Amino acid sequence: MAFVAFGATIALALTACAAGTSEPGADDDSTIKITVLADITGPAAFYGEAIKDSAEFTVEKINADGGLSGRTIDLVVRDTASAASTAASLMNDAILDDTDAVIFGVLTEEALTIAPLAQEAGLPVINVQVGGDGVVETGDAIWRITPPQPNFVPTYAKYIADVVGAKTAAVFYDSDNAATVKVAAEALPAAFDDVGIELLNSVSSTSTETDLTTAVTKLLEGDPDFIHVHAIGSQNIAVITQLRRAGFEGTIGGGTAIGAGALSALDDDQANGIIYYSSFVGSEDLPHESGRAFTKAFEEATGEQPNTFHAETFDAFGFIGAAIEASGDSSRKGVLAGLAEVAKAGGFAGAQADPITFDNRSAVTPGFVIEWRDGHETLAPGQ
Repeated sequence: MAFVAFGATIALALTACAAGTSEPGADDDSTIKITVLADITGPAAFYGEAIKDSAEFTVEKINADGGLSGRTIDLVVRDTASAASTAASLMNDAILDDTDAVIFGVLTEEALTIAPLAQEAGLPVINVQVGGDGVVETGDAIWRITPPQPNFVPTYAKYIADVVGAKTAAVFYDSDNAATVKVAAEALPAAFDDVGIELLNSVSSTSTETDLTTAVTKLLEGDPDFIHVHAIGSQNIAVITQLRRAGFEGTIGGGTAIGAGALSALDDDQANGIIYYSSFVGSEDLPHESGRAFTKAFEEATGEQPNTFHAETFDAFGFIGAAIEASGDSSRKGVLAGLAEVAKAGGFAGAQADPITFDNRSAVTPGFVIEWRDGHETLAPGQ
């Protein structure tokens, strides 16, 4: 059976907050320390800010409802500044203090640096995003709450072919990010080929490049029907803006990274109709009650529509809560044992799906094709 996701604080029928005990001898009013390491500044700040906001929202709700297993969460949020060396230093700090679990997001390059440190210390890490290879493979302490993006690509490509009606396409991606390369340079071309879309051009850049004139010119060669943009942070907006200014009137698409609220920086005439895939969309039309309840609670608390990064961060806390319920122990060792038990038992109900299951310590969810319309994410029509 799948564990019920934790979060009774937002009107889900959850049990993980109420069950379980800590290590023998722990006081009932003790705390559980969870450290969030996120890219709050730097190229990935779009996503790190969302992780920070969701962590604060989630912990406030949990603590107001009595905490995890009756214990208050002591939340520590640290900025890795999108730098592997900073992430490593902060992970060492977490290892040396009494942190019980770490939630990290979002860059693979940082995750590859900190994963061996956490594994050696037996400190559980739940990764948000981190789509490159070699991270969860580090060992049993390292998990990913985000489904691998290539899992969503075939459905996305089929939607672009069948519903959008594209026959030709071009792709832009950042060559210095392992996750974007894996999707845009490997999975997506194969998926386009499978559905009969001709890939006219594949153009790469670095995530820090600001002069994108040449890249945009190459993308437009051959007059493609569809252009997929797979960059980091604000560079997505820069590419889309320049494509529209250059007169491109076709459909623009992207991956999860394009939908972390970044599109709200664009005017509606530039952003409306952009199509992308993700594990979550903040919609009352979601097929699972746990996702609808999270969406409603987040909107009521913040006045904003939750995005994928909000949902995945919430689910990272949910996974930790379910692990404590499963093991009855909130220590590092107990959380590690509980994570494995939850995965073996069929996962748990979360914002992204019900259930969220796991394969080789990475989450598995069905995912959605999303359309940006009038400042909001919506389930794309026709899926």
